[in-house]
Amino acid sequence: MSKALVCIGGGEIPRYKNGILLPYETKEIDQEIVKLSNKEHPKFLFISIASSHPEEYFEGIKKVYEELGCTVSHLDISKTFSELEHDILNTDIIYIGGGNTKYLVDKLKSTGIDKLLSKAYNSGIVCSGLSAGSYCWFRYNYDLIEGMNVINAVNCVHYDRKDEISKNKLYDVVKEKNIIGYAIDNQVALEFIDDDIKAIKSNDTKNAYRITSIDGKIIEEKM
Repeated sequence: MSKALVCIGGGEIPRYKNGILLPYETKEIDQEIVKLSNKEHPKFLFISIASSHPEEYFEGIKKVYEELGCTVSHLDISKTFSELEHDILNTDIIYIGGGNTKYLVDKLKSTGIDKLLSKAYNSGIVCSGLSAGSYCWFRYNYDLIEGMNVINAVNCVHYDRKDEISKNKLYDVVKEKNIIGYAIDNQVALEFIDDDIKAIKSNDTKNAYRITSIDGKIIEEKM
């Protein structure tokens, strides 16, 4: 059974934020996530732990993915562990939303949800996440916040909007930890299918990059 993970660098879905309807920036990525389930009407589970406005976020996600044919539900982390296990392991797609990365990974680990998510990934459930929800699947983010280590690499999302200080933090982690880095622009995702990796774009002007260090020199390769 193939293992599938889609990590999104950033981009808006159509939802209201401070009374303003945000644009839709991840359409092709969302379509790919649904396609990976190989089901006409997949069950879709949204996790909004990182968000400061989870209800608004869920309404936007619900609208997008219902229009793509999904049956959409929202993980309630106040449930018992056995109930959480049932919800996480009996879906077709898991999507972790953006927000506060440290709060997200701390909550995932303190509740044991991290182990359930790893089990879901290894059992062939399509896993995905945006921004903080992308970081949490990796060993580190560029600030050395430790994620679930499903992907043994360091991740930097919103790469096209990062300043030189942030980019240098990423490069330093790559060099000091001797680890591969992935840098993902907004409106771009990296799709990990078993040992294969490819970029998915909702904007052809944006990119994803593989970052390595050779003899202390940073090499940035477009994916």
